[in-house]
Amino acid sequence: MKKLALISLSVLTLAACSEKDEYHQTVLDLVSNDEDVRSYHIDPATIATCIVDLTSKEMPGTLPFEPRRKEAYKGYTKMISLKTSEKPAEVLNELRESFGSAKGLADAHMIYSESYLECMSNITNRVLDEKEEQEKGES
Repeated sequence: MKKLALISLSVLTLAACSEKDEYHQTVLDLVSNDEDVRSYHIDPATIATCIVDLTSKEMPGTLPFEPRRKEAYKGYTKMISLKTSEKPAEVLNELRESFGSAKGLADAHMIYSESYLECMSNITNRVLDEKEEQEKGES
């Protein structure tokens, strides 16, 4: 019985990881094309991880394998891929349904945008501080 419970828990965790990994990859793809990331020579993976961590804190559910959390990862992935979608109006309708309403979608977009800006600001400032320290050390 314990083995069955352990196997079930493992399967649920792995399934949740796939949604989170897909979300992370989508964020990474988006961030990799950001001009600021390229101009400041920031590692896109660092930014993507920061964004995923911050947005995950605001998603419904507390455990990665909860159905609500899995659906949130799928919804966020679809939301940030909306611009590249072949049928954006159809995807937008799906997103409204996925997030419960237009307000739910707007809230999710705000959470993502705030996380994006906070991560960009913090990591960019850190990179600039490191460059400044290096320049002082070379003087």
